[in-house]
Amino acid sequence: MNYTKIIYIISSLFLLTGCSGIDLNKKLSSDVQSMQGRIEQLSNDVQSLQSDMQITKEEANRANQRLDNQVLKYKK
Repeated sequence: MNYTKIIYIISSLFLLTGCSGIDLNKKLSSDVQSMQGRIEQLSNDVQSLQSDMQITKEEANRANQRLDNQVLKYKK
């Protein structure tokens, strides 16, 4: 009789643990999907910033070239 009670208790614990594990899995899966969305957004932001940085570098180079040309005119 005690043996069957022990088996019943152990199997009940496994079932309860399994159910809570499923809920935990769903939450973790949801969290992973949320993080993937955030990572994708950050990746897009980085790409946008890189293109903005390239445009800014080109504008700075053009401005420096204009300044160099003005300095050359004054030296003549």
